[in-house]
Amino acid sequence: MITDAPAQGLGSSRRSISYHAVDVQGIDIFYREAGPANAPTVLLLHGFPCSSRMWEPLLPLLADKYHLIAPDYPGFGNSSAPSPSSFEYTFDNLARVMGELTTKLGITNYVLFMQDYGAPVGFRMALSRPERVRAIIIQNAVSHEQGLSPLWEALQEVLGGSGART
Repeated sequence: MITDAPAQGLGSSRRSISYHAVDVQGIDIFYREAGPANAPTVLLLHGFPCSSRMWEPLLPLLADKYHLIAPDYPGFGNSSAPSPSSFEYTFDNLARVMGELTTKLGITNYVLFMQDYGAPVGFRMALSRPERVRAIIIQNAVSHEQGLSPLWEALQEVLGGSGART
């Protein structure tokens, strides 16, 4: 049975989302944050060609039980977009930036929620610092190179062939 009744007991709203930026490797990384800082942290890694904006409808629904961090990768959303000549747009490098973001925010363990393009970033984060990962949630994510083409090949040409597969 489908109803149009409003959700009951929704303890937070979009007003509970805060917006921040922090310098990581000389790049302003924008992120959305919701929920109590002492709750379990969920790091929400967005897809392509999205940004942390994609998570905004979900944040109020989870903010009463979880500390939520939804960053924009360099070149996405409200984060700085350094030129490809000054920043290597590889999954390895994006994972390093996201890892350093968690360090700067003092987040020592988290659940990785990875969607689409977020999987190659999140898997690299998990492999480099497995002790930080409490759980992994995968939503419609690519985890193999064949899943990245042919759109990925076109993007590589735009980025100057930086080879984000590495």
